[in-house]
This record gives sequence, structure tokens and C-alpha cells, in this order.
Amino acid sequence: MAARATRSASRRGSASSSSDDDSRCLLLALSHDELGVIFDGLADPLQPVVAVALSSTCLGLRTPLGPALEVLWHRHARAEVLCRKVSSPLMHRGLSCAILREAEEFDCSIRGLTAADMATLAMILRTNGLPLLRRLHLNDNVFGDAGMQALCDGLGRGAAPSLITLGLRATGFGRAGAEALAAALHRGAWPKLERLVLSANPIGSTGVAALASPLRKQPVLRELHLVRCDIGDEGVASLMQNLGKDDFKALEDLVIAQNLITDVGMNKLVATIEIGGLPKFKRKMGLSISLYLGNNPASGAAIQAVRDALDKRSQ
Repeated sequence: MAARATRSASRRGSASSSSDDDSRCLLLALSHDELGVIFDGLADPLQPVVAVALSSTCLGLRTPLGPALEVLWHRHARAEVLCRKVSSPLMHRGLSCAILREAEEFDCSIRGLTAADMATLAMILRTNGLPLLRRLHLNDNVFGDAGMQALCDGLGRGAAPSLITLGLRATGFGRAGAEALAAALHRGAWPKLERLVLSANPIGSTGVAALASPLRKQPVLRELHLVRCDIGDEGVASLMQNLGKDDFKALEDLVIAQNLITDVGMNKLVATIEIGGLPKFKRKMGLSISLYLGNNPASGAAIQAVRDALDKRSQ
């Protein structure tokens, strides 16, 4: 009997302790919406343990945070699938969520990524921002317009805030994808972007027109690669029209070779240079130039006129 009394008292003490823990948990005084804001701030799909620890603070939090926890674990599972898909055979242990979270470079080139994979990457970018990531390579994955739209959906400030290089070569997107990218840039995504590679995508002049405004305002953009993008004279005009003193102020290299640019587009470039636009453009070491124009249908004389304009600026 004494033993039963002791166990009964122990259970009462345990229940009382649990009740006391809940009564001391100040988080219980918050509304569900307020708890949701706190949880969302901690809900990192690459490191869910922090948000899980919050829900374990006291028994009374488990019920209101239960659905959010289920969503978080689902997102974590998606992130794990993406990490496994892009892992290189040369990696000793493969790419884990923990490794990605601390990565400065994420190379997903030639991994057969789909629009669904881009949606997962966008989810990771939106929810933790990958604050250390500096170089993101998505080259040679033909996810098309749907993939670009999924990648850029909802991205703004806070998504990969340290990113300096974004590689999107040969990913199969056109005008719609370019418009999605332009919208993300307008919202402030990737404010430290220095190098953007969009080559070998059928963006066309209309796609370039959509991108022109946000690209002009990128404060530290130094390199813009638009090789083989089906860009004609109208696209060049969109990029160069009415440039202000702060437009393309850091741009040093514009690679627009293998497009559809004629003498009309080259003349537009000459006029832009002569009035002081593209201030960082110049001849380099007497050999290469800031504008890479080869294999366009423009005449040799028109291309030489661009080079002469740059030479005159350098004198």
C-alpha cells in the first residue's frame, strides 16, 4: 500500500510539475498568429531542429504548432531530396542539408533539374535565405519557363543576400522566364549580384526588354552574359535607351555575341558610348574590349565603329 501511495503521489507531482511548466511558459499568452510569426522565423527547412525545440518548450505549444511542424517536416524532406539529386559522385559523404546551409557555392549544373526542383530551391531561399551563398550555378538544366517562374516565385530581399554569381546558361527559358526573373530583381532579390549568365536561352528582344529596367539598377552588376539569346536591334535599344547616370554604373562586360544584332543595334551602342553611357566600358590591354559582339549579322564596319568609340573614350 505504501508503494501504491508513493507511485500515486509521484504521478500527482509529475502532473503538477507539467502544469507548473505550462503556467510558466509565457509563450502561451501569445495568439496563434503571433506564435506563427515566431515559428516561421525559426522554421528553417535545412535545420528544422530549432523550430522543433520551440514547440517542445512546453506541452501547451504542441497543439497550436502541430500543423506548422508537419509543414516544416515536409519541407525538410523536399530539401533532402534535392540535396541527394545534386550530390556529386566525387563528394565523400554527399550533399546534406547541413552542408548546404553553410555553403558559399551551390553547383547544380547538368543535374536534370525540373520545375519541381526549382520550386524546392525557391522554398529554401525564401525560408532561410542561404545567407552565406555567393555562387549559384544552375547551368544546363532544361527546366524552362516553368522552372524560372518557380525559382523566382515570391523571392525578394533576404533571399541569398550574399549572392554574387548566378548562372542560368542553357536552362531553356524564354520571355516568360525572363519576366519572372525581372520581377524578382524588382523586388530586391540578390542585391549584391555581380555576374549574371543568361546565355543560350531564347529570351529574345521582348525578354531583354522586360529585364532592362531592373538590370540597369543593379548597383554592383559587373558582368552580363547574353550570348545566343535571339536578341535583335530592339533588344539592344531596350538596354541602352535613355540611360541615366546611375544605370549600369558598375557594368564592365556585356557579352552579346552570336545574336541577331545588325548595324542598327551597333549604331545604338556607339551613340550610347559617345554620350557617356556605360561609363565602365573601355578597351582592355589593346586586345579585348568590354563589349563582346562577334558572330552577329552586323557589318565589320559597324562593329569597328563600336571599338573606335571605346578607343576615343580611352584617349
